[in-house]
Amino acid sequence: MMNRTKVIFFTLSSAGVYRNLFFFPESVFNKLKNLVGTREDIKIVLLAYDAYYDKFVSNFSGIKNKNFVIEKETIPAKKTKLQKIFYFFYSYLIYTKTTEMLATMGLRPDEPPAGGKTYLAPIKKLIANTFGRSRFFKLRVIPTIYYILFPERPFSKIIEKYNPDLIFLPHIYGQFDTMLLAEARRRNIKTIGMAAGWDHLDKYFLPFQSDKFLAQSEHVWEMAIKYQGYKDKQISVIGYPHLDFVSNPRYALPRRDFLKNMDFPEDAKFLLYISGSAYCPDEPDVIETILKWTEEGRLGENMNLIIRPYLGGRGADRDFDKKKFEKFEENPRVRFWKREAWDDLPNSINFMNIMRHSSVIISIFTTAVLEAAVFDVPLVTTVFDGYNKRPYNRSIRRFLMSEHFKDVLDTKAIKITNNFDELFEAIDSYLKNPKIDAREREVLRNKLLYKLDGNASNRIIEYFIGS
Repeated sequence: MMNRTKVIFFTLSSAGVYRNLFFFPESVFNKLKNLVGTREDIKIVLLAYDAYYDKFVSNFSGIKNKNFVIEKETIPAKKTKLQKIFYFFYSYLIYTKTTEMLATMGLRPDEPPAGGKTYLAPIKKLIANTFGRSRFFKLRVIPTIYYILFPERPFSKIIEKYNPDLIFLPHIYGQFDTMLLAEARRRNIKTIGMAAGWDHLDKYFLPFQSDKFLAQSEHVWEMAIKYQGYKDKQISVIGYPHLDFVSNPRYALPRRDFLKNMDFPEDAKFLLYISGSAYCPDEPDVIETILKWTEEGRLGENMNLIIRPYLGGRGADRDFDKKKFEKFEENPRVRFWKREAWDDLPNSINFMNIMRHSSVIISIFTTAVLEAAVFDVPLVTTVFDGYNKRPYNRSIRRFLMSEHFKDVLDTKAIKITNNFDELFEAIDSYLKNPKIDAREREVLRNKLLYKLDGNASNRIIEYFIGS
């Protein structure tokens, strides 16, 4: 009697998932393609959310294996009014400092807070402090109500077609994976979940738990327990799969070649400034001052600046960010890196080499600090509003409330600067001695990155095979 083929569903529903599991040669996606080429007892079905399938369809062309199937799927685009109310309600069954920041902080000086109207913040906090205190309510009642209010079952046909044994959900924060997880729970199909980013689990409550949760680090493990109600036995720490690529020395470009590619002199040095999005409207003040220091020679000879604008905004936010940096376009000391780092391998290699060869990285509360930490480059952040004095609810200082970033700051691996004098002192001291805070950066890597052994993707594959 032949053994039944094990069918595994695997979703692609966000750019974060593409970064984590797809874009580089040693990725989970490529390892799975190779695996089914040698294992006839395993079948992989990739469920791609239609927008991401269309965006990355070229990556899937040429796959000719009956045990690796790609299906394009969609979910209802709009929620009913009742669904929106319920979504609001269960999201705020937790109310962390990150949630408070998003609920009460203006995105930019001329816009209301990002998380909704300011007057709703007390309601959100009340929900968390009443219903949110009950584990039974969060883990039993909320899923039951979800089934009633979300009767749509967009994945019924695809599940009936393939009858999966395991469903891997690498973006449980998103609605695509949430609806698939709900269907899996209805049918008692085993599930493995991940968060696509380290900054997801402390923002909002999620209506369903996966049977197994893969945490990228001890830091994510703690948030899964503290904010999403997971038990320790449900969680395994596996590392950040995309850091398999970041830490791989085969992608390191010699400094001379890199500087030539950036049209810098061969003896040039540079700072990397990673923008903090429309939340940070006063960044031009900071950049203008840093350039003034470089032109005055206060940061040494031949110092330059590479600016990586925030690329995640939409519509007016993207336009707002673009205008922030326009006046630096013609400065001979400035280079811009405006390409998405994770769209394709060459762009990703180039951006990693920008980090690798930077003298100091100035990162404004962005997730790029995790990749930067791999290279042991000195790290600086600013918590002041340029030359402005903004009220607290419109100030960059609010980022200090962020729960997920607190662990970074607690390691003291990133230098916090509160004014221009402190910013100059931090940059200048690191330029004179890059080994300052090296021990703290090692603590950051151990606490927030788990292992940089190149095997995080392999550890995920092991759960596919063994579950």
